[in-house]
Amino acid sequence: MKIGVLTGGGDVPGLNPCIKAVVERAVDEGHEVIGIRRGWAGLLHLNPDDPETYDRCFIKLDKSKVRTIDRTGGTFLHTSRTNPANVKPKDVPAFLRDPNKP
Repeated sequence: MKIGVLTGGGDVPGLNPCIKAVVERAVDEGHEVIGIRRGWAGLLHLNPDDPETYDRCFIKLDKSKVRTIDRTGGTFLHTSRTNPANVKPKDVPAFLRDPNKP
């Protein structure tokens, strides 16, 4: 199973330890973990037809990547205050638009 981790809203001191705990447990259970950079903004800027955006929007997480992240506050994935429900239709990337709507 592939698990995505997204941090949205503002930074808080406990996010990095939570990310580390999720990664360690998931890896121990045999799962793959992908971090989504910059919260919901990362998903809005991912273009499935452009492989270059994958490196900007995703990071593969394993135990070595998260080994020391619990020593700092905030989120090493970064975050944004993007609320997907508030994105204006004109700002939605073409690859996310409903083809049945103008």
